Amino acid sequence: MRKITFWITLFLVFNLPWENSITIPAVGSLARLLGFVAAGFWLLTILTEGQFRKPNLFHAFVLLFFIWSIASIIWSKEINGTNFRMKTYLQIFLLLLILWEVLRKPGDLEAGLQAYVLGAYGSIASSIYNYINGTNAVNYQVRYSATGVNAVDLSLILVLGIPLAWHLYQQADIRKNRLLKFLNIAYIPLSIFSILLTAARTSLFAIIPALVYILWPKKLDISRFIFILILLVISLVVIQTLLPSEIKDRLGTTFTSISTSDIGGRVNIWRETIAIFNRHPFLGNGSGTLSATIGTLAHNTYLSVLAETGLIGFFMFICILAIVINQAIRLPKGYSGLWLSVFFVWVVGVLSLSWEAVKPTWVFFSFVMIEGAALHDQFRAEMLQSSSSETQKG
Repeated sequence: MRKITFWITLFLVFNLPWENSITIPAVGSLARLLGFVAAGFWLLTILTEGQFRKPNLFHAFVLLFFIWSIASIIWSKEINGTNFRMKTYLQIFLLLLILWEVLRKPGDLEAGLQAYVLGAYGSIASSIYNYINGTNAVNYQVRYSATGVNAVDLSLILVLGIPLAWHLYQQADIRKNRLLKFLNIAYIPLSIFSILLTAARTSLFAIIPALVYILWPKKLDISRFIFILILLVISLVVIQTLLPSEIKDRLGTTFTSISTSDIGGRVNIWRETIAIFNRHPFLGNGSGTLSATIGTLAHNTYLSVLAETGLIGFFMFICILAIVINQAIRLPKGYSGLWLSVFFVWVVGVLSLSWEAVKPTWVFFSFVMIEGAALHDQFRAEMLQSSSSETQKG
């Protein structure tokens, strides 16, 4: 039963980068159907094995934040928005419990990361297909995205996969996983091309932590390092020649947009969001209400949480971020760099996105905690085995 649950969970992670691309009548997205199936098998696994993995401090604070967000329905300025957010958070928390239960070993988590990268290939293929056929992203002109996925969302989804792909490329045994090794290294230039096709200017900054992780000096053969550097340079030159001039022009306005305090109209939206917060500083406007209140999302996760859940909810959210980054810092060398890179990609990327109720946010936070627990359990098992061997010898 556990093995079946494991594979269903991997497919659920595989579906994350393109979860809105396929919809099923009377059910919704494919991800929703997979979530129900995974939850059913997860429950059966717990019942048949008679044990439930104890959640940790991260899950406790996430639960507190979700409960506070749900409780805001009492003072919410838009009940329907809060009610929808309540359902979303319940589904996300269930997903976190499933991941925590199923991905127990370092190898299990590696499989989850690989599933995400392979799933992101689906979005890459869709966005390139749309580019070749001249199909623009919804609500944008001369910008391209995967079918059913917002262009700006897609850019962050793909950037988050870059550190994972590099990590998996380094971890894979070339004799056993030659295809995966190729797919992981090829992901980097292909994802960068697809990210640039979205013309999302924030992605130019969000990608920096990912590239720093790749190029950061470490125990790496110098010839191999030079090869990777040359590959990246050649890829960027080729990508630059393939990009439409309209996209290059838009990306070229990044610093002008910042200097004029415009940022694609987001500055005015942020001012409205702050005004909402000033009216309800402690309790907030109600979770999931901004879209109805000001006519759009906040386009900034931090301001969105602040305005919708007030200082109380924002404090809980910051505590969650603190727990995640503390875990990332404490991880062994070779893993801390990966997760710090992913964390800061997210930190920068959500400056222009409202991602507090989006699955990838919480899944990646959960991955950091799972990595820490898995490595700790592995180390403890190795110590016990070593101690047992010494006792037998004695």
